[in-house]
Amino acid sequence: MYLTVLKAAVVEALRATFDAEHPQPDFRGINIGIEYPVEQSSYPGLWVNYDDTDELTVAGINHTEVAVINGVDRPVTRWRFAGTITITVVALSSLERDRLYDELVKVMAFARVNPSISEFRDLIELNDLIAMNGNFDKLRPSGDNAAPGTPWGTDEFIYEKSLSMDLIGEFVSDPDALTLVSLSAIRVLAYPEGTPEPPFTGQPPEILDPGLPGSVPTVLEINHPRGWQ
Repeated sequence: MYLTVLKAAVVEALRATFDAEHPQPDFRGINIGIEYPVEQSSYPGLWVNYDDTDELTVAGINHTEVAVINGVDRPVTRWRFAGTITITVVALSSLERDRLYDELVKVMAFARVNPSISEFRDLIELNDLIAMNGNFDKLRPSGDNAAPGTPWGTDEFIYEKSLSMDLIGEFVSDPDALTLVSLSAIRVLAYPEGTPEPPFTGQPPEILDPGLPGSVPTVLEINHPRGWQ
């Protein structure tokens, strides 16, 4: 349910970054996807993968949320996940691989401050179906491989090197439609513990005083959550 959306978001973010206006002309419009490239025209390119590193868990204990979907109030479930995104550089020469790898490091290391490459981080963190936060402050290199033989049957060498980043996030599932819920449409309704759950009207609830016994903090609305800061 979440895996295809997550990978698609990373691929979309990379394609938006290595587009026709990327600062390095040699890597504009390169091949980027979730399948290992088997065509010569796909080199150099980037191959995206994701591995879960923790359990999928429901957020909170007896946690209840209601989302307005097509004008209908529906109970939904919030899930949390954690994993690792791995982006592998593939090229037909050591120099080309190293240059593209350096570009990838620039994108991930400087996306916070450089407007020309900020789309990569923005598109990941502002995804409307999954709230994701990547650890852009800690990147793990791996690989650095060179092997003879290509998928198209020549004796050329294929050069690879990978860069990994840990990721945590949440998604909200609609148990009736079996789909993900748009996060920008969610409101959180707070009410005192031990009292009946009030009906959800789609309007902001009355703000409860967190200092009163049995009260809980209220969040009126969550629009495009960026995850944890």
